[in-house]
Amino acid sequence: MEVAPMPTVGHPSGLSPQLPTIELTLPDGWSAGPGGDALFRATRGTGADLTPELTAYVHTSRETTTDELVAALVLEAREEEDGEADPTFEVVLEDRTWTGLNVSWVEVGEHAYVIHLITPVEAGEVTQFVHLSGHVTGADSEADYDEIQGILETVRVTPAAPASRTGEGG
Repeated sequence: MEVAPMPTVGHPSGLSPQLPTIELTLPDGWSAGPGGDALFRATRGTGADLTPELTAYVHTSRETTTDELVAALVLEAREEEDGEADPTFEVVLEDRTWTGLNVSWVEVGEHAYVIHLITPVEAGEVTQFVHLSGHVTGADSEADYDEIQGILETVRVTPAAPASRTGEGG
């Protein structure tokens, strides 16, 4: 009696493709470190409290949309003390359209401002949503925000090569 092959899951695969390459150019005084739950994290100076910070994430899905991801970020911001969200905007960087969202709230007695940029990257059976986030807090937040915005404008995203069909699941 022949036994049917068992399904496999793997990475990379059709449902878990390799990640795109994401690059930002950091100015003097900024450094990159391990990302933790993010793909990468960059801070100015020592990374102490109230230091501007940039992070990058990728959300992979068959069904999620940019609008749904933005709605979750709006809800998250509004759950914070004095949380607010501005209307979304679109920006084209390196021939790629990004949806932007600015949110703010009060954090440790200081106003925190976060700029989010999200762009979809088609990856075969799924879409990979590249999500960049810049966070500033404190007395210098206006100048820090301008610096973060300038760094985000250097973003380059290169989709990964298609995965081999070694694993069918994600």
